[in-house]
Amino acid sequence: MGPWIRATMSSHMSYRPQSPPWPARLRLACALALLASGCSSWRSVAANERWTLYENPGSEVSVEAYEAAFEPAFDAIARSLGPFENRVDVHAWHGSVSMDGTERAMVLEGGEEGVQHVPGIGPARIQAYHARGGVGPFARSGVFIGVPDPGTAVHELVHARLSEENVELPLWFEEGLATLLGDGLLHERVWVQDGLACWPLRELREEALGPRQIERLLAIQASDHSSVRDNVLVHFLGWAIVFDLHRETGSVDWRVLIGRFDHDHPVRDATRRLERTLSPDAVAEWLERLHDPDPGTRLAAAKGTWKLRSRRALATLLEALEEEQNSEVRVGMAVNLLAAAGEIQISWRQWRRVEQSVRRALREANLANAQEQRAALDLYRAYRHGGEQERAQLALKRLSRFWEE
Repeated sequence: MGPWIRATMSSHMSYRPQSPPWPARLRLACALALLASGCSSWRSVAANERWTLYENPGSEVSVEAYEAAFEPAFDAIARSLGPFENRVDVHAWHGSVSMDGTERAMVLEGGEEGVQHVPGIGPARIQAYHARGGVGPFARSGVFIGVPDPGTAVHELVHARLSEENVELPLWFEEGLATLLGDGLLHERVWVQDGLACWPLRELREEALGPRQIERLLAIQASDHSSVRDNVLVHFLGWAIVFDLHRETGSVDWRVLIGRFDHDHPVRDATRRLERTLSPDAVAEWLERLHDPDPGTRLAAAKGTWKLRSRRALATLLEALEEEQNSEVRVGMAVNLLAAAGEIQISWRQWRRVEQSVRRALREANLANAQEQRAALDLYRAYRHGGEQERAQLALKRLSRFWEE
């Protein structure tokens, strides 16, 4: 393994890919060197023993929203990787990051700017990154995040926690672990990890990486001037390998996981693990979590399944929804099922089953969050009457916790 830390700094960035027809902005972290974060003047707006929240002037971020996202994220990291030794600086603004795939420069953007096109994969909006500080004018370290999302917070805090360990980990491994732990859902103020990242899984199936490509991707380091596409593929491949290591060991301890990987024959082991992760049986095994006794686990398992574009996944989700009694879980399953049915061709008979189950779950929704409750009913009305695309899109945005992976 080559050195992960270089003389100045390295950074990790979170993307949200956009996939029509839904406004799906899915999360992916991409390691790129930081060139612009130290230029802004940040103002402290909140602090406790674990972290300090800084606001970019003019952003007017919601302290409550960031506390609601980061407190469960810190708890999740403590459970998985151990508590932080030092306070973490979190720099928040409302927006995204604009970057150049060649020069690797990054500038904070306000609003909905910052959409990047990843060749062969599609558009992605950069939401966050983690920077390890160093010397010079761009030495500010910590998490930089443009949206108060708990999954993004978990992902970036993985990098922050591993930074404290001061270890030399391969880029693919660190990003794979961050993606694994950052895939899940906030349920009753607790981050419930799932780990099956549906979008990377689907893209990896379509990419069909060969041994030479795998060897090249495994060798990429955070300090390398690689393309945006290669950085994305490093994250995909890293997740697939770490996911298989996690399935094999049942552990999220990074020492256990990295110790199980065959470093003497990395390409062979990575290829084997990639094939196992992409196998239909592996996905079917993981989707059995839709029947887990814990409602949070079932809800996290349902989230993002529509991205698989799989008839088997749709059938499993439909069966689970028909048996589900928990109202919150039913809404989550219904939203993902509705999207899944729009991604693939299914029979008329199966579509009728989907339609009936989705309508019932939305009509009978009883959610604790008032905004989500209204959104579920609005989606039901829009879906029932048809032709109300704007209402449906707004409702889906408010229900993003259930489907946006």
